[in-house]
Amino acid sequence: MFTWRRSRLKKAMKSKRLRLVYNPNAGRRKLTGQLDTAIRIFQESGHEVCIHRASSSEDIEKIASQSMDVDRLVIAGGDGSIHQAVNGLLRIAANKRPVLGILPVGTANDLAYALHLPKSIPDACQVIGKGNSFKMDTGKLNDRYFVNVASAGLLTDVSQKVDTHVKNTLGQLAYFLKGIETLPSFKPFRVEFDRDGNRYTEEVVLFMAVNGLSVGGLRNLVPRASLTDGKLDILVVPAAGWPETLRLLLSILTGEKVKAEKIMEFHTSELTVLTDRPINSDLDGEAGPESTWHIEMGPKISVLC
Repeated sequence: MFTWRRSRLKKAMKSKRLRLVYNPNAGRRKLTGQLDTAIRIFQESGHEVCIHRASSSEDIEKIASQSMDVDRLVIAGGDGSIHQAVNGLLRIAANKRPVLGILPVGTANDLAYALHLPKSIPDACQVIGKGNSFKMDTGKLNDRYFVNVASAGLLTDVSQKVDTHVKNTLGQLAYFLKGIETLPSFKPFRVEFDRDGNRYTEEVVLFMAVNGLSVGGLRNLVPRASLTDGKLDILVVPAAGWPETLRLLLSILTGEKVKAEKIMEFHTSELTVLTDRPINSDLDGEAGPESTWHIEMGPKISVLC
């Protein structure tokens, strides 16, 4: 009887443990002044709280991969921090994997937008404390997972190139300014893949596999997108000379791409993409693998919302 009660007690204690991992530089250090408030709310919801201050993006992935000892892993940061956490969590067996909680303190917060999470840190903490969750799709490009988008081409690696201080100061404007800076030197690349039994070959300036509703702060980039449908939305922007290319890019940035008939868009759960030269990819604002790319759905992951 004693052994049974002790094991039940240990299980109960584990189910009330929460680890908060925070990026101290995210979003103008938004969390640092409210850290005590976050801890208080989590404790009031019945959780034992442990805190980890991330020293790098790799540190977030490492601590996430070792979080079998808690039932909730809360990430305070932007989409890049969540990307690292998801890649760490998916190294853990599903029956031992904690539920992911998000405090949206980054620049774009695309996943938080798709999940309708509050922008206020206290309100987001309350959501995490209540414990309502659902299973969300992830995508996979070669050996790395992504939550919002896998992309290559114009404007896609801007997050990697923009200084953290500049992003925190200018917000989404920093992405657009850096993107414009790359236009004169950008060289289109050729992609090749099969779709509906037909071979597609085209010179392109932008390729995207989208899982969420928002990318780089562009709301409703793919209005029909769903985080639970087991499908990715593929967007391909062909090279068409700079005036036309700029028009196509602006149609995406302004949310009017439905009027740009040259943009290819379709659903898929798996796609292999060849390119005419090694091309770098970007996953949720973080550096991804070089082409060739095999893109598919990853495991579902439980998220608090």
